[in-house]
Amino acid sequence: MNKFKKQSKVEFSLSTLQANPVQMKQLEGFIDEIALCKGKIKTEQESIGDIRGEAKDSLGIPGKILMKLVREHISAGTIESEMNDLELVQSLSNAIEGTSP
Repeated sequence: MNKFKKQSKVEFSLSTLQANPVQMKQLEGFIDEIALCKGKIKTEQESIGDIRGEAKDSLGIPGKILMKLVREHISAGTIESEMNDLELVQSLSNAIEGTSP
């Protein structure tokens, strides 16, 4: 017997939800958790903005370049992947321009 039985998808029903105090409490909990997460994200985004501004002021590095460096730091190989994509786009663009009347 499969102990990981797939649960059926619950269909949303406003009236059913409103009639069930346990589910209403669970919904309130979900809302509270998401609101906390969103607050943390907003605070972190403001911090990132402050750091970008400081990097620009003290090093002159544009925020866009700094963020690309951060993305490369987090996921090595993103710059190489972007370069490969741009080379492909450039090749296709050149081919299209070469076939234009």
